[in-house]
Amino acid sequence: MVGRLKNTSVALSSTDLTTIYTCPVKFTAIIREIFLTNVDGSAAVDATLKYTDTSASATFSLISTKSIAADDYLRIEDAKIILEAGDILKAQAGAANDLEVTVFVEEFLRPQG
Repeated sequence: MVGRLKNTSVALSSTDLTTIYTCPVKFTAIIREIFLTNVDGSAAVDATLKYTDTSASATFSLISTKSIAADDYLRIEDAKIILEAGDILKAQAGAANDLEVTVFVEEFLRPQG
C-alpha cells in the first residue's frame, strides 16, 4: 500500500488544547515525526501533546507539561503513532504565542470492502 506524505504546522496562539491534525475519513495515518518548537527567545514553555481515539471516545497524553527551553525544540523522531479516521492529535502550550508544532504524517487510503 502506497502512502501519501504531508506535513502540517500550527502556531499555538492560546493556552487552549488545539487540534494539530485530524486523520481524514477512509484513511489511516502514521505520525512519523513531531517538532515542538519554543519560539520565545527568553523563556521556557511547557508543552503538552495528546491524541483522541474517537472510536473509544477517549483522549490520551503523549507528553504532559514538558518544559522546552527558550529558542529550543523537542523532536520526536520515529514516533509511529497510528491514527484511524477521525482520530485527532492535539497540543497545548503553557504560554500563548510561544509554541509551534509541526507534524510529518503518512496517510494510507483504506480499501473498501
